[in-house]
Amino acid sequence: MNRPVICIVGAHNSGKTTFITSVISLLKAEGYKVTAVKHDPKGKAVTDTEGKDSYKMFEAGADQVILASPGKITSYIKTEENYTPMFIIENLIFDDPDLIILEGFKWFEGIDKYEVIRKIENRELLLKDSSDLKGVITDYYKFNPSFDINNPKQFVQFIKETYLKIV
Repeated sequence: MNRPVICIVGAHNSGKTTFITSVISLLKAEGYKVTAVKHDPKGKAVTDTEGKDSYKMFEAGADQVILASPGKITSYIKTEENYTPMFIIENLIFDDPDLIILEGFKWFEGIDKYEVIRKIENRELLLKDSSDLKGVITDYYKFNPSFDINNPKQFVQFIKETYLKIV
């Protein structure tokens, strides 16, 4: 795979999405193309409304439904239950982004992961024994490297130096 990919993981409500959106905004302000993929392991994300045409088409069995709106295209694709992030990266991402940020997928091996952990959570690292864990985004946890959850610019600089090869 020739596209830089990182994965941000953490417990539910640890601040992953808030941190990722800050990182995306900072990278976009510098002109980078960023693709984000959010894992919804329980299938609870609401992306369409029951009774609407695209919903009916997908429920009828279409393998893919594309909902085209001004400024946004949403694609629904039927997949195997056991799809992988690699399948998504290799088959569904287009426009050659500078960076792909995955949120979740802590179970998938072979992608550099950065775990979000805050003091208020009072827990241990989910990936403390994983060789994929490359850093921690935190407000207290000691790990090398650690990134301040309240200073996404620090993490963006690291991404640029490590994954985008730009200093």
